[in-house]
Amino acid sequence: MSGLDRPVVVAVCGSPGAGKTTVARATARRLGVPFLTRDEIKTGLGLSSASAAEDGGVRFTPDFHVAGGPVSRRAEAAMVDAARLFASARVSFVVESSVLSDKLLAALADARVLAVHVTAREAVIDGRLRARVSAIDRQLASQFQRGEMDPSIFKPPSGVGAVVEVDTSDQEIPDVGPIEAAVNALLR
Repeated sequence: MSGLDRPVVVAVCGSPGAGKTTVARATARRLGVPFLTRDEIKTGLGLSSASAAEDGGVRFTPDFHVAGGPVSRRAEAAMVDAARLFASARVSFVVESSVLSDKLLAALADARVLAVHVTAREAVIDGRLRARVSAIDRQLASQFQRGEMDPSIFKPPSGVGAVVEVDTSDQEIPDVGPIEAAVNALLR
């Protein structure tokens, strides 16, 4: 799918614990395109904001924030820059982030964008978040349980032409067939 006049970008979004990364990774593998994820960028940037604690755990410095803080803003900016670079080089790819920000959508203005909104039942999301062991995931689980997450992550994105909804509640391995079919439709 590289070298097209307009690349196809599959933008996977949804709440933490819904299965975005699993769906995005499976989609990129199936389509044979690069996979760009904000979480991995954020982790890489956050490593400079964390250190090893005496007990073997991780101690975060004051500039490390899960959402809305310096690391998140830098990760978003790096992801938008990478997306803009891929799109301008006419490289199709899969990008995963909780929401499709205005900045990300602007970077993809010359691409054909398929939004994939990943969902799962509330109990499934809660269980997945509780099963994770990192401090960040414990904070996300707590935010989810208190209903403090941005409501937009629970709704399909607006501002894009095509949206595919994928519910991962009953799937260990997501069925990316509908996503592949939607990409093929965009290519016609």
